[in-house]
Amino acid sequence: MLRENKIKEEIVMSFNKKHNEDRNIPQWLIKSKGETFYVNHVNIDKGVGFSTKETPENPHTKGSLKFKGQLKIEKENDLIVANIL
Repeated sequence: MLRENKIKEEIVMSFNKKHNEDRNIPQWLIKSKGETFYVNHVNIDKGVGFSTKETPENPHTKGSLKFKGQLKIEKENDLIVANIL
């Protein structure tokens, strides 16, 4: 296990545009508590809601999804997986 947190926190997920240039770079970017994770897959538990975060003036990310939950980052079959519980 790479990271697990038992306390609910704000988790922000966006698409990693570098994935379009190099398919070996993970497709998703997860930010939480000042940490950034590049992940290949995201699982979200039933009942975890989300809202959107629009950032049109940001040169990197125009929008993202915000979750309130517990974040667990694991490695499964050579892929990095984020679980939002």
